[in-house]
Amino acid sequence: MLNTNRLRILREVADRGTIIAAAEALYLTPPAVSHQLKVLEAEVGVPLLERTPRSIRLTDAGVRLVEHAETILAECEMAVADVVALSGEVTGHLRLSTFQTAAQSFALPAVAEVLKRYPSLDVIVDELEPERAVAALKAGQIDIALSHEWDFVPRPKDPGIDRYNLLSEPIVVLLPPTHPLASGPVRLKDLAGERWCVAQETTSSRRAVVRIAQAAGFVPKVILESNYFRAIGSAVEAGLGVGVAPLMTDLRALDIVIQPLIEPEMSRRIFAAVRRGSGEAPAMRAVLDTLIAVADSLGPEGLPEFRP
Repeated sequence: MLNTNRLRILREVADRGTIIAAAEALYLTPPAVSHQLKVLEAEVGVPLLERTPRSIRLTDAGVRLVEHAETILAECEMAVADVVALSGEVTGHLRLSTFQTAAQSFALPAVAEVLKRYPSLDVIVDELEPERAVAALKAGQIDIALSHEWDFVPRPKDPGIDRYNLLSEPIVVLLPPTHPLASGPVRLKDLAGERWCVAQETTSSRRAVVRIAQAAGFVPKVILESNYFRAIGSAVEAGLGVGVAPLMTDLRALDIVIQPLIEPEMSRRIFAAVRRGSGEAPAMRAVLDTLIAVADSLGPEGLPEFRP
């Protein structure tokens, strides 16, 4: 019989590309990962990996087994959720990852509501960049991951997760108060000659900005990179350039102008991800339902009370 832990290790190697990265994600040593993979190959009777001194990649058989592993691991998650649900009790320990904007607007109030309503449930909150959250979820480091998807850079469908959409928020333009375009909605092409304050290259927001700028006929001249949108707002306030941010960003007390982005309009969608099949466990359901309810309370466009 196949060992589910070994299947999970194989999937991590497939997702992360190296044994070292998979070992780090699973809190194992690289030799332990290599040993488990060799045992798995012996169990199935065919090579699953092609190894060279500098790289490793899955064989066709390895790719096919990862596809089966997604189904097997999801069935295990569903089995546990189904059995636990028989008790009808919301108890245990659950780890939730969030990111700054979501934490400020709805995630932390939702967790507070869960703890008040279900005193036997412990929820631990981690701050984790959305770009890393889903991978950490699949590795078992967290149980619910809050992440997002920007227009023009959709996330590929992941067979290892179930996704619960929470809200959508528009992307706005950040300008100094004296900027010639500060009086009304902004077309992206009108910012072609500006200096830009943007997120770092590894983020979906940066890729979205670059993609729509190129479609508008220019490449942004980047003067500042930060993954914190408030820091981008501070840079705009200082006169370094212009920027964009999700509307839920807490930009209070900054002396900047916030205008709608038009031509093109752009939004990002915030969602909760769980390991496929795990969402119906009572504790998971309690947290997911509360996240959905609190996000819905922000309004049809997901606007927070502290809207600048």
